[in-house]
Amino acid sequence: MNQTIVDLVLCLLIAGMTYALMSEGLWGSALMFFNVLFSGIIAFNFYEPLAGLLAKNVGFISGLADMICLMTIFCVSLVLFRLTTETLAPSMVRYPTPLFHLGRIVFGLAGALVTMTIILLAYETAPVHKKVFTTMDYTTKAPFGLGLDRQWLGFFQYTTGLVFTSNSPSRTDPYGTFKNANVFDPKSEWLISHQDARPYGTDFVLSAEAAGAEGGSGEAASGGAAASGGGGRRPGDPAIVGPAVGGGVVVPTN
Repeated sequence: MNQTIVDLVLCLLIAGMTYALMSEGLWGSALMFFNVLFSGIIAFNFYEPLAGLLAKNVGFISGLADMICLMTIFCVSLVLFRLTTETLAPSMVRYPTPLFHLGRIVFGLAGALVTMTIILLAYETAPVHKKVFTTMDYTTKAPFGLGLDRQWLGFFQYTTGLVFTSNSPSRTDPYGTFKNANVFDPKSEWLISHQDARPYGTDFVLSAEAAGAEGGSGEAASGGAAASGGGGRRPGDPAIVGPAVGGGVVVPTN
């Protein structure tokens, strides 16, 4: 499938969700935006330990554990937030007409973007092709260069590192940004590790880099071609450092 087609489909889905949220007016679309936002934060906070527990105890669905847990927590949280906001604020608040239309467009679009991002990230945790939709890998910034998945992962890393943070003396951020905060994905490895964990396709990041590391170590020892760009590991290249729930963990090296 062509990447342009995938981007167009994603944009159409975002437009449809935006229209649906806009129909709730400024107050309703604003509430739904925050419902979706906090549901996504809760889902990403808890899906990994729950997925690890599920994969350990229910082996035959271990490949689906991440996706099941992520979407289940997200959907349950969203329903609960929706019921709560409907109970506490059952009627629409009136606003001046220009503010009403501008606000419902802004919050409707924002809610649709966050929702599509969570769905896209959940699909990336599924046991599908290494290139999602046979065209999207960890370097792709869908749709049309926006990189919604990257934006969310960066935002969530920020919330766990500087906003909703907890400290862990035994865990230190290797880049020094978050000190000893118990931060989500401190090495920015999420997209790479999940791509390599997906079972179909031949686009392995781990295999290529591991082979490059083995072939480049001798060259580096003799002052050979690795330093001049002829092969081997370079600063920032990924490297396997240990197992994850669905496969190896890849991190950038300095």
